[in-house]
Amino acid sequence: MEATRKPWTAEDAAPLVAAAAARWGLAGTPELLRLGTNASHRVGDAVVRIAPVGRERAAVQRELDLAAFLATRGFPAVRPLGVEQPVDVDGHWATAWAWVPHDPKGVTDGEAFGALIRGFHDATVDYDAPLPDWGALELIAARLGGLRGNPHFAPDEVALLERTLAELRAELDALATTTPVGVVHGDAHPGNVLTHEVTGQAILADFDLIGHGPRAWDLAPAALHPRRYGADPAWWQAVRRGYGRAEDASWEVCLRVRELASAAWLFAAEDPTAGARSAEADVRMRAFTGEPDPPVWGRH
Repeated sequence: MEATRKPWTAEDAAPLVAAAAARWGLAGTPELLRLGTNASHRVGDAVVRIAPVGRERAAVQRELDLAAFLATRGFPAVRPLGVEQPVDVDGHWATAWAWVPHDPKGVTDGEAFGALIRGFHDATVDYDAPLPDWGALELIAARLGGLRGNPHFAPDEVALLERTLAELRAELDALATTTPVGVVHGDAHPGNVLTHEVTGQAILADFDLIGHGPRAWDLAPAALHPRRYGADPAWWQAVRRGYGRAEDASWEVCLRVRELASAAWLFAAEDPTAGARSAEADVRMRAFTGEPDPPVWGRH
């Protein structure tokens, strides 16, 4: 995983999407859906995803393989198109997926969200393809290490974040024999669960960060929304009901790991040549300095 985030621009992505669509003979004008780790565009009834430079073919193939496995289990997830893929487009791996009609701004019902994550964990109990470790702690460490060269982060701030990471690592190590583990989606935030606008079915998307790790890692993004993003706590309680399994000690630890990961993700993108760091970075840092009621985080 990359330690720094280099956001796409529409100008970067457009020719790559067009080239991939042409390779597959997809008809339609590309429509931008998301510029994140991948550049995702709708092209007719397909979604073309372009991976960043440096993402290995094996990682992209893991996404396709897991999606194909989930299809054999009848699990509701995005489906890869039946075309030869991935394809190399100017040094980027491209994949093609069936379009799911949905409201991009909608948030799936909490119980349906939780039931979907439970179903994913159940469906992958016997998935035996090689997967990497969940890797969140290592990615956070790399991102925090990069802050040491950024003048917008004081040495004592970086040291505080690194101590927080060390404490969380120790807590997870202490829980190693009791924490439920298995295949994890890795990034099960509300934007990666789609509600089909016709059937109303919840559908899991985006398998970039699949790995093997604590199952509670897939519940942490939903739990973080009321804690830091101002979401209704009732939605998180509904997610817990939908998941239908008793909470164990790893849930709270994974939530705090996700909190740190989300902050580090933003911090790593701060421009060291800018006059100052962003107001959002200030807000997120305050969550780790002992402030009892820091401001709500922005939805970035």
